[in-house]
Amino acid sequence: MPTCSEQQQQQQQHEPSIRCMGPYQITPALWLSPVALSDTAEVYRILNIDNSIHNGLHSDKMRFPFSEEGAWYFTARHLSKRTENGICHAWAIRKEVEGPMIGLLALDPFDHSDMGPCYRDKKPVVAATAAAAETTRDSEAVEVRDVLSCGGLGYWLSPEQAGKGIMTEVVKFALTRMARQEFRYDRVHGEAWTDNVGSRRVMEKAGLRPTVGVPVFVPKFDAMKDIAHYIYDAE
Repeated sequence: MPTCSEQQQQQQQHEPSIRCMGPYQITPALWLSPVALSDTAEVYRILNIDNSIHNGLHSDKMRFPFSEEGAWYFTARHLSKRTENGICHAWAIRKEVEGPMIGLLALDPFDHSDMGPCYRDKKPVVAATAAAAETTRDSEAVEVRDVLSCGGLGYWLSPEQAGKGIMTEVVKFALTRMARQEFRYDRVHGEAWTDNVGSRRVMEKAGLRPTVGVPVFVPKFDAMKDIAHYIYDAE
């Protein structure tokens, strides 16, 4: 496993050529900049304040309590992903351009999975099964030129900062400033558990509209969870 100093040397050597690094100023007191190895301690602290981030995210890696090793891999993984891909898809939310991390925003290419690709002028329909998705792909193969480029929205915020409107401002900025101009996405997808009222309210206030969602099995909960699915057309 590389040491922190080795990772920092890699960061200094490779990151000047990486696209979409920012920093991006959302408001006079709200910034997006790349996750850094120096954020490790704060990531560890935030993710252990309570279990709200664990409960709100699908990822099996986001557990409560969160380990120190997990926090290091979290920051190192973001560094390695943008170095390998040549583009940054996730940023730390900060109150100052070089201030401590208070949350995360991600705007990755969206994995359509069983729902099949999105097509221009057609409402997205989440397929109930892989077979249904394959049928959709076959029947609309002639419309390849109309397949939309889609991004997937992801985020979390420190429980200490909840209820201040921060996440709504961040998501609005991601949709209106970054999705089309930086990544050329035609559409952005967002998802939240149906019982995660706070996250759903953020997306609705930011301009995403609800569409069809289907239940998924979540290993870390050992249970099925209902998903609320949202979209935003950036064209």
